[in-house]
Amino acid sequence: GYDATTFGNHEFDLGPDGLGKAISVAGKAGRIPAVLSSNSDFTADDAKLDGLRQVSKEGLIRRYLVIERGGIRFGLFGLLGQEAQHYTSGAGAVKFSDPVEAAKEVVTILRETEKVDLVIALSHGGVTKGKDGRFNTGDDVTLPENVPGIDVVIGGHSHTELNEPIIVNGHT
Repeated sequence: GYDATTFGNHEFDLGPDGLGKAISVAGKAGRIPAVLSSNSDFTADDAKLDGLRQVSKEGLIRRYLVIERGGIRFGLFGLLGQEAQHYTSGAGAVKFSDPVEAAKEVVTILRETEKVDLVIALSHGGVTKGKDGRFNTGDDVTLPENVPGIDVVIGGHSHTELNEPIIVNGHT
């Protein structure tokens, strides 16, 4: 019942060819959520990327997704954070661009071209405790600090349960 998801570092444990096969098989088995990845690059000249390029061509992997619910247009995009990128040893020829720069580009498209009302970042970046003992640093916090136009970050990687949202620049 999910509309979208994003990559985490463990999706690459079986290499890009294993990930491409898994997404292809899942797609053929039935409806799967769109895999949103705004900062992954499958263009290198490597046959192990053929499966990822194919499922991207089929629309199973895309940079962003726009959905409408109750008259509100939501723009969603996904990122693999800087910290999580260090744990993608199986990614092979897949390259990951800077998440902040990729987010700036996609948020501009979502706001100006797609005319969405709300922007949601699906991030595999994580949060860490600051010097005050609160979870107020990490990739999932620096993302909205540096990219105006993101309304909500739904994050992962650090497996941190937050009992209340982290408010950054007036947004969660």
